[in-house]
Amino acid sequence: MLIKDTEEWANNLFEHAELGDERRTKRLIKISHLMASNSGSSIVKASGSQASIEGAYRFLRNDKIVANDIANAGFSSLLPDLKRSNKILALEDTSTSPCVRIVVTP
Repeated sequence: MLIKDTEEWANNLFEHAELGDERRTKRLIKISHLMASNSGSSIVKASGSQASIEGAYRFLRNDKIVANDIANAGFSSLLPDLKRSNKILALEDTSTSPCVRIVVTP
């Protein structure tokens, strides 16, 4: 699927996310749209305003938001497309990055 409109893509992917509050779903859609339309950017650069930055970080720190609920919304929105297709290309990033610990002594 080629994404032409990141706002439409984010809405279609997450509009049925059950996060306990409709405002959380709207924030998820907004963050997803901003990050997709500014690929490779940080939240700060993608957000564009202080209010948007704060909203994104509040969303990420919110203990009431469960990652599996977001994943389930995304998976559920893709089911109709998967049922119509007889082939699925599943890509996986298996790259690793070493974590080196450097100890500095005086």
